[in-house]
Amino acid sequence: MAQTIINLSDPINTWVTKSNEMGADIGNLGDLTDSAATLVAAINAIDSDIGNRTSLTTPAINLVTAINNLSNTFLELTDSADIKNKFVGNTIISMDSGSGGARATFNLVDSSVTSAKLAASSITSDKYADSSIETVHFKAGAITNYALADSSISFHKIGSGEIKSTHFASSTKILIKNTAGTTIQTIHGPGV
Repeated sequence: MAQTIINLSDPINTWVTKSNEMGADIGNLGDLTDSAATLVAAINAIDSDIGNRTSLTTPAINLVTAINNLSNTFLELTDSADIKNKFVGNTIISMDSGSGGARATFNLVDSSVTSAKLAASSITSDKYADSSIETVHFKAGAITNYALADSSISFHKIGSGEIKSTHFASSTKILIKNTAGTTIQTIHGPGV
């Protein structure tokens, strides 16, 4: 739209027409939804609400470009790999969940958590579900006398033929002989 200019040589009816055109271009101040009494005050109120453009942390030259840059950044996040790349180099993902803030769910890829990624002593007994540890998960030799409670092994837990005289701290040998003096049975027992 061309700028409206009133020339000194214009007749009065041209002045009226051009003044009305400028009024139409400006609009009715009574229609402002702001309490500003003038067009300049209304523009200043908008400028104050938007803020200082030089405070933008993007290379955008105006507010629309800055919003479009932000929108495009979110549009780039099309799958989990894009989101993961946003956190490359970071070791912690934290979110403020207080006062109705953001909530997030992160799903871990199968086998992505390895023992090397767990802090020492990070898994304690209160983290185990009942019956979650089975004998197949014990390393050979992991259960020692030190780990057994007193009287924890009952007679029914000892297999037939498992106790031999070589297992006694000290042993006593009883020889049963016939009348000729030949040993017919040897009995080994724990010593006193």
